[in-house]
Amino acid sequence: MTIAHIQGEEYTIEYEPSSHTVAFRGTVRLQSSDEYAPITELLQTAHSEANTTGQLTLDFRQLQFLNSSGISMISKFVISGRKQDRVPLRVMGNQEIYWQQKSLANLQKLWPKVVIEIL
Repeated sequence: MTIAHIQGEEYTIEYEPSSHTVAFRGTVRLQSSDEYAPITELLQTAHSEANTTGQLTLDFRQLQFLNSSGISMISKFVISGRKQDRVPLRVMGNQEIYWQQKSLANLQKLWPKVVIEIL
């Protein structure tokens, strides 16, 4: 069964299988990799399912804050995608949310094929 929705106190993460988009909303301040495990699992599932049809999109446009543990989790996911090199990755951010401009752009340094769109 595909996990399509994760709800926390201050955040929601939803996976839309038909468009292969994972949308992040709110503020994510989890403290450890164990706490991020369900999100990592959702990303891995989305990546596996996108493997058959093309691109996976990570949409951060409505994510106000992601702590360093979360940025590390996303970075590890991008590195994993680079190693497999099967599914193109598109990352969408919001230019009005300051942390996204730098942190999301850094993902391209980890994998130059990542398409970054800061709108």
